[in-house]
Amino acid sequence: MTRTVKTWLRWVAIPALVLLVGALLVWSKPSGDSDEPLHPGNPGFKGARAVARVLADHGVEVIVAEGANALARAGVDDQTTVVVSYSADLREATALDLREQASVAERLVLIDPERRVVRALLPQVAQRTVPRIDVVSGCDTGDTRSSERLGRTVSEYRDGSARDACFVTDDYAVYLSTSASRLRDVVLIGSTDTIANDRITEADNAALAVRALGHSPRLVWYVPDLRDVPPNEAARDDTLYPTWWAAFVLLVFLCVAAVMWWRGRRFGRLVTEPLPVVIRAIETTESRGRMYHRAQDASWASTALREATRRRISSYLGIPVTRDAGSLADAVAGTSGWPRETVQYLLHGPPATTDAELLKLAADLTALEKEIHHR
Repeated sequence: MTRTVKTWLRWVAIPALVLLVGALLVWSKPSGDSDEPLHPGNPGFKGARAVARVLADHGVEVIVAEGANALARAGVDDQTTVVVSYSADLREATALDLREQASVAERLVLIDPERRVVRALLPQVAQRTVPRIDVVSGCDTGDTRSSERLGRTVSEYRDGSARDACFVTDDYAVYLSTSASRLRDVVLIGSTDTIANDRITEADNAALAVRALGHSPRLVWYVPDLRDVPPNEAARDDTLYPTWWAAFVLLVFLCVAAVMWWRGRRFGRLVTEPLPVVIRAIETTESRGRMYHRAQDASWASTALREATRRRISSYLGIPVTRDAGSLADAVAGTSGWPRETVQYLLHGPPATTDAELLKLAADLTALEKEIHHR
């Protein structure tokens, strides 16, 4: 395999193959599927399609609203429950917009919401993160039963004015039903396992999810979109960048520096050399001859060789280059001791027509120069 082919494979074929595989993976994905966490259209382990389909099978109209505009078009009313299952993309402005849209809803359900979302919508609620395993409800409400268990929880909440608080530990509850300004009923559930596809069948997760989300005839599943965040808020929000972003940039910089050091030229120590550097005439003539031989133009090459030889000899003898051919031949013949006819032929003869003639001419010119330098 030639070097050109290897280079082509490295810089063209391999990237093209990667792009082709990526395109096939995208096209093979069903159009209705999503890969976002806790999305009702995500069939993966961390999706929430299972509970969405169960609710639909129970007669609940499930509407997926992706972004603020879709939420506004969803027609939220007092027969609607609004749920936010993944609030990482909610910011203060979009959270307040959610409050406006959900103010007429029968219920707003927040699944393990971010702290900034709780502060924006429910400032009176305290939140803490204490992972627990196997907590018992201990209370009967419209959504919970006293004997029910949750297999795993993440967040817990406390509100002195809450209507219902279940799965309580040290005054903090995993399930909290409360109200706030312009929100008549807000339910906080501090466990994403209640709706995640890979956990919904554990403990009593499914029962709590179906009752909490199926409270109304209509369910609007709001999926926040970062593109709805106002530019002025996005500019000062460093959480828009992932936590590993700085480390990733540093790693890329170090990798690039390592590759530059590895592939860069290393010349070693500088070596001094006395100047001027003298190159023997035979080396110059032979190298020119090889170059002209590769060019496959014996006529032009012989003319160039003669001209270069005349220039060097004239300089060595102190004769003007513009001097006529006869005078130069006389001077060279007198200095070298060669016959004038031979010198005249070598310096001003007809162009060579074959490679053999060119090589012989180059050798004779070299011999003539050496003879002059030895005199």
